[in-house]
Amino acid sequence: MITSLELKRQLLHIFFGVFIVCMLYFKIFNIYHLIVILILGLTLSKLCLHFRIPVASWVMDRFERSEYRKTFPGKGPIFFMIGSIIVVHFFSLQTALASILILSLGDGLSHIFGKLLSRKDYKHLKSIEGTLIAIVFSFFGAMIFVSSFAAFFGTISSLLLENLKIPFIDDNLFIPIVAALVISAF
Repeated sequence: MITSLELKRQLLHIFFGVFIVCMLYFKIFNIYHLIVILILGLTLSKLCLHFRIPVASWVMDRFERSEYRKTFPGKGPIFFMIGSIIVVHFFSLQTALASILILSLGDGLSHIFGKLLSRKDYKHLKSIEGTLIAIVFSFFGAMIFVSSFAAFFGTISSLLLENLKIPFIDDNLFIPIVAALVISAF
């Protein structure tokens, strides 16, 4: 069963990613805006460890997991921005946008539907049910920007790799990079 906190976190994850994609697509944001957002996020993260910051602390109280609130507030969005900056810098805009959508939809939906639909707890894997739903939505999202073959293989490779729960590597960082590498091969 998915908790209210986790549902809010994943919906925010999806919204944040779709927002970034839209801002980049319509050329309202560029890589420099993403870097400024990252620097602002890192600064607020550090400050939130020691002080109550208006708005930032409110967001952390409502959306951050307790273990990260005390050690690395905003960890997910910070790694999301790093992964986004990397793909925007090193890949074509279409590939970067598809990769960021795969991260946004895939990671968020795999958690939501995995908790809602899965009856089994897999030791080293995330939910198969959630991953399959995430693959479908991410594939269609990526197809907005890249060919169906590139979208399919980029989505499959990055989300199946994400499904393995690799320790010490944040999925918000490696999903868009893996997706962009595979998509760029097509």
